[in-house]
Amino acid sequence: MNTKSRYAWAYAMIAPTLIGTLLFWSWPAVYSIYLGFLKSENFGLVNHWVGMQNYEKLFKDDEFWRNLRNTLTYVVLFVPLTLVCSTFLAVMLNAKIKGLSAYRVVYFLPQVTMPAAAAMVWVVLFAQDYGLVNYVLGTHVSWLSDPRFAMYSLVIVGVWAAVGFNMLLILAGLQGIPKALYEAGEIDGAVRFSKFRYITLPLLTPTLFFTAIVLVIGATQVFDSIYMLIGKTNVALPSVRSLVYAYYQNAFVYYDQNYGAAIVNILLVLNLILTGFQFLFQKKWVVYD
Repeated sequence: MNTKSRYAWAYAMIAPTLIGTLLFWSWPAVYSIYLGFLKSENFGLVNHWVGMQNYEKLFKDDEFWRNLRNTLTYVVLFVPLTLVCSTFLAVMLNAKIKGLSAYRVVYFLPQVTMPAAAAMVWVVLFAQDYGLVNYVLGTHVSWLSDPRFAMYSLVIVGVWAAVGFNMLLILAGLQGIPKALYEAGEIDGAVRFSKFRYITLPLLTPTLFFTAIVLVIGATQVFDSIYMLIGKTNVALPSVRSLVYAYYQNAFVYYDQNYGAAIVNILLVLNLILTGFQFLFQKKWVVYD
């Protein structure tokens, strides 16, 4: 088989994924950028070029800045907590213990649980009068309706849902570390914590770096837990409303797709900035040798 034939077969194999990516990811992203500079009338049949008018309206909107702050607050709370919990569980499940496969399945179950079903369970757990959380803590807090606690409740649910998948990513990184390094550390007198600090953690940083990028991008797009746990009539909604939820409201409730497109375009820029900072500072803590 000549070179052209190999390339032809290679492109034929990736064609379904490539076409799907272009149709359902790339083109909508480009069209969203275009919509942000238009003003639609007559149910979207008539479009007028308005330039930066949508963005000027956006930057003057106090609600936008509150939604941006809520999104960043969720990222700051959710990402480190998920990384720490996922790393801890991955280290525990990397050891030789009985029932290891069962534990892995249990921790991964939230990843495959229907979001609506999981939300119903958490609503009951966080209930003010009969919830298990208040019963265990001996409190009488409205976790999902009190603006002071709603964000923390969403973070807890988010970590619970995300820790299983990220645990597997980190577990794969752990299993890629050569055992010879641990044996050499034991010869030098390293104990369990020393081996984790000087061997495991440095060699795990590339996996943690990748996981952190994925978590940040996912955290900035938080929507489903707000929609299902908080709801549109909850008094705590302004304290947790994210940029994606604001996009949903403007595009599909108020039918202002252009203003909604401006919001998600700002979210795209935010993700580019956050990812850029992560790549910029990776040299200070990521070990590739």
